[in-house]
Amino acid sequence: MLHSFLFLYPFVMSIVWMVGGCVYAWRRERHACHEPPDLPETPLVSILVPCHNEGDVLEDTIGKMLHLDYPAYEIVALNDGSTDDTRAVLERMAEQDARVRVVNLPVQRGKAHALNAGLVVSRGEILVTVDADAVLAKDALRYLVWHFVSPGSERVGAVTGNPRIRNRGTLLGKIQVLEYASIIGLIKRTQRVLGKLMTVSGVIAAFRKRALVDCGMWDEDLVTDDIAVSWKLERRAWDIRYEPRALCFMWAPERLASLIRQRARWAQGGVEVLIRNASVLWTWKNRRMIPLYIEEVLSIIWSYLWVLNLVWIVLLGVVHGVPWTFVAEAGTWLGLTSLVQTSVALWIEQKYERDPLWRYDFYAIWYPAAYWMIGAFVVVWSVPKACWSMWAARRGRYATWQSPDRGVSA
Repeated sequence: MLHSFLFLYPFVMSIVWMVGGCVYAWRRERHACHEPPDLPETPLVSILVPCHNEGDVLEDTIGKMLHLDYPAYEIVALNDGSTDDTRAVLERMAEQDARVRVVNLPVQRGKAHALNAGLVVSRGEILVTVDADAVLAKDALRYLVWHFVSPGSERVGAVTGNPRIRNRGTLLGKIQVLEYASIIGLIKRTQRVLGKLMTVSGVIAAFRKRALVDCGMWDEDLVTDDIAVSWKLERRAWDIRYEPRALCFMWAPERLASLIRQRARWAQGGVEVLIRNASVLWTWKNRRMIPLYIEEVLSIIWSYLWVLNLVWIVLLGVVHGVPWTFVAEAGTWLGLTSLVQTSVALWIEQKYERDPLWRYDFYAIWYPAAYWMIGAFVVVWSVPKACWSMWAARRGRYATWQSPDRGVSA
């Protein structure tokens, strides 16, 4: 029974993601226009850029933002208590272009706190949040805004874009190119078909300001602001959409230690959100979110069982020899499933890239071996950490952040 669950859970979920991704692509992307849409109106957009010690990358990020294909937008740079030259860089850019505004927060209080401050000072009804090291595609705003101004869009509270990896020179970089296409892209498409998204993308997302105010804005005590605000919006019956044509290019960790720290933060944040939103299980109006909740809980159970089973196999191998037959058969099937899933995803995603994504398909064989192992161990580590964090949050804790390691390519 245990071995069946350990094998069938990722195998079945992979099939669900492939089917859901294909259904979404057939219904919504088959005849989609790949030219920026004509908008019935172009409301002012406020781009919120939270930053902490990002002086090295801000000129590249904001410099490219000043050339977006959209007539009415402002850039609100949120300096969250930086100790490097971030403030000087931002104020210099604000002097050069009136569309850049700077909010200097004297004490670091975290990304969510900075975003809440940005919401208060922003002038636009539509807010687009972008990481300080990410570069928006030139037409990204048009694709995002279309969801807020098209007919029947009154209940759209947020739209998540399509993040892509900029650094593709190392093995970890190449694997993450596939991850964002074959895992994250397919999951978002499948969840959109089923009606509810687990989360907007923290690196690029657009929000209706009225919806954010209605749900209580960003939670400042949780480490993953994007997951938390997504659940708050959907629990208030706001719709979250996925726009694969709104591209955003980001730096990914290329050092193993940095990758583990990033995934541990994601895992901890996901568990924190589950703890805070446990009431969806008995709240009738939130019943459509129950499948999301159950799937996340199953993934946590799978991680714990997988780690325990791995330890058992190692101990058994020391005494009686490792049962290589089962390990080899399960690994072969899961590896083949990963290759098929990646191929399906790349077939869907290739239309949005100039870089031929097919040349990364070979690296999909590393995904189950490397990423599932990393993911399982960080979940086991992060669950008790998240439980302690939620208890400590009652004391007014802020979820602060550090500049990410952008890898050797940067």
